Amino acid sequence: MLTMSDEDKEILQDRYEKHIKNLFKSFLFVLEDLNNDHNINFAKLKRAIPETYHSLIDQANYFDYDKMQFLRKRVLDLGNDSLRGQNEDLEKFTVEFKFKDYYKKQTS
Repeated sequence: MLTMSDEDKEILQDRYEKHIKNLFKSFLFVLEDLNNDHNINFAKLKRAIPETYHSLIDQANYFDYDKMQFLRKRVLDLGNDSLRGQNEDLEKFTVEFKFKDYYKKQTS
């Protein structure tokens, strides 16, 4: 077994960061899908009822632009917190292992 060098540590950190970022990007896509479905269904509901009740539908619409922006920011903040936590954790440990050459070649 080899002690993790700074280069190896950077490779490991980059790999974990990539996976965390992909996870939180996926959460953003899911949020967008939910928002789109919500908007489609509220539009259908509005078309199905008399116009006099449209203001009630507008009032019930909780998933508006501001809510979407709030949730988007929350996902990004949580992702950044996860990245910081992962980076801090990596600093706390000394890990001994041997990287496969595959990862070293990708970063070169």
